[in-house]
Amino acid sequence: MTHLVILGRPGVGKTTLVKRVAERFPGLFHGFYTEEIREGHMRTGFRIVTLSGKRGVLATKGGASPLRVGAYAVFVEDFERLVLPELENALEQRAPLLVDEIGKMELFSQNFQKLLDILWNEAEFLLATSRFPEIPEVQELFARPGTLRFFLTPKNREEVFARVRELVEAFTKGGVRGFSSRAPQQW
Repeated sequence: MTHLVILGRPGVGKTTLVKRVAERFPGLFHGFYTEEIREGHMRTGFRIVTLSGKRGVLATKGGASPLRVGAYAVFVEDFERLVLPELENALEQRAPLLVDEIGKMELFSQNFQKLLDILWNEAEFLLATSRFPEIPEVQELFARPGTLRFFLTPKNREEVFARVRELVEAFTKGGVRGFSSRAPQQW
């Protein structure tokens, strides 16, 4: 099993990196990414986009949901309706997974939290993003054997992209070797 986690501060380019990887390997990955909703120069929320083309709202400023992260109201129902079937279906097909992002908003979903544990146990290849410093709820997942963590910065974006691309290419040619030890590895 191969699990790659891209960690970084907000705005460093985690989503951009995983979208580039997905574009480099069209049709390979199943899963989702999040993108900003903007009105002019103002960020007003976040949208969920599945790699199968479905879209929904994850969070908006001033929304009616009681679940909040800062100024954003989080809509767990939309998230679960779109993302959970996408990930479960991909797991059944044994398809490589892209999960952008594992963050506070997404973790409001108890069903997503449970599914993450299953994904870490069963997914053959998983590319995920999360913030740094790591969220306590996922530290145990990221420390499991077979997980390689990349700390993304503005200076190492291209280097990390190249390394992740190499690992995906190796997987598509029959597997990735070299970091299935008991201890998690960081890069």
